[in-house]
Amino acid sequence: MTFSIRPERDEEDRAFIERLNPRLTEVINAPTHSDAEVEAFQAAFTATAWEQSAGRSATFLAVDEANELLGYVSVREGSDEVLSEPCAYIALLAVERMHEGKGVAKALIQKAEEWALEMGYARVALDVFGSNTRAFEFYKRAGFQVETVRVIKKL
Repeated sequence: MTFSIRPERDEEDRAFIERLNPRLTEVINAPTHSDAEVEAFQAAFTATAWEQSAGRSATFLAVDEANELLGYVSVREGSDEVLSEPCAYIALLAVERMHEGKGVAKALIQKAEEWALEMGYARVALDVFGSNTRAFEFYKRAGFQVETVRVIKKL
């Protein structure tokens, strides 16, 4: 399959990104939160992709030769908490189910890393829900390493 990566540019792109929210929430098992809470969190977090300051965030989409949208990555400035300095932060990454395993997510990660280097960041970070084992394995293959694990208890 042939595809390219381009910047997010219009409401059609944003609608596509929002349509992928169920792909993100279906892999979340958050035992201290209801499904409704997780879905509301995801919708609100996705909306932040357009609230970031210009120049310190970017959203890229994978598009095939027929102009079909395949997936996206949203990257922004984050914080390296060990060094207390800015780093790139991959906030969102999703690929249409039918296009998984075809190199789309890998290409999107590579584009996010290129953006991070262009912006002068020395590191890129991301968060993954503990229940998303497939993502953990993908990110390990992409060279990411676990540094912190957050645990939570409902009182």
